[in-house]
Formats: sequence, structure tokens, C-alpha cells
Amino acid sequence: MKKPLWIWIISLALAAFWGWTLPARAETPTAYVRGILDQVMGIQNAPALSTQARAQAIRKIIEGNFDFAMMAKDSLGPAYERLSGGQRQEFTRTFSNLFQDSYARLVLNFLKKENIQYGRELPEGDKARVDTAIVRTNENIPVTYLMHAAPQGWILYDVMVDGVSILQNYKTQFAQVIRTKSFEFLLNKMQEQRRAIQ
Repeated sequence: MKKPLWIWIISLALAAFWGWTLPARAETPTAYVRGILDQVMGIQNAPALSTQARAQAIRKIIEGNFDFAMMAKDSLGPAYERLSGGQRQEFTRTFSNLFQDSYARLVLNFLKKENIQYGRELPEGDKARVDTAIVRTNENIPVTYLMHAAPQGWILYDVMVDGVSILQNYKTQFAQVIRTKSFEFLLNKMQEQRRAIQ
């Protein structure tokens, strides 16, 4: 017995819908984090790569796996809502560049040939966190990755090292500068820092 035409149409529509939405959940949060760390460790342990080539490759991984628009907005808290569209774009661009530089240096100096242990994976709606630990001879350093689902898959928005949130550190520092000086002062300082790194 043939299925009515409307059943085929609904089936195709559902298939198209699931095909569009599933990539965000196609891999587990742990698999996503493991993929990033495997890439980083591969770069770190590639003898043919110069220090500069390593830094550029790791920066590229960071660039493609963090939600800088969300991070920039969260890092400013209520001050973000008072900015013009142009100010938001400029701050997000500057924040993104500085974060990529500083986090790439952290990775280059911190992650060498350590073993990574993968712990709990805690999904919370469209967000998730993955607990890991960097295992060294005399210490275990807990590192937690926070991410949310995006159209292209999971994307990171914070990393907590030994319980300390990188994003929260930015929030605290930025709030203090804006309170005692101004947003313009903060942005100018960040741009100066970016120029000094280049």
C-alpha cells in the first residue's frame, strides 16, 4: 500500500529540518574539546614547525573555536548596551585580537606533552561544559571548557583554569577601568596593547 503524498512531503520536510539542525549536536561536547586539544598537541609536538609557525597555527585554532561576539558582550556587562554599533564592532574586533594573542601564548607556554584526562560532560540545554585535567608529574591542573551550540556546531565562550574563569577576569578588570576611567579609556588601552604586540 502506497503512502499518501502528504506523508512523503512531511517526511522530506522533517529530514531537511533535522539535517539542518543536527550539526550543532553531531559530536559530543567532549569529542569537540578533544578534537581541539588533539590539534593543539599535534602542533606543539611537530618538530618541523618553527615557534612562529606554531603560534600562527594555534592562533588559527583559537580564532575558529571561540564565540568572540558573545565574549566581548559579556565581558563588558551593562556597559555594552550603552555603546553605539560602531563602538561595539571596534571593541569586539580589539577584544578578539587580544584574546587570540594572549590565549595562544598561554597554550604555547603551558601545553607541551602533558596528558589530558577527560572528566564530566555536563549538558545544559544548548550549553555544555567539559571538565578536563592537565596531568603532570606532581600536579593535576583542572581545566573546564564552556561552550554553546551554534549553527556550525559547538563553540567555546569561556575556559576555567583551576577554577578561575578567563571571561570573569576580563569582566572584573573591564568594569573597574570603566568605573574609574571610561569605556573610551579602556578601548584606547586595549588598542595600544594590540599595536605593541604586532
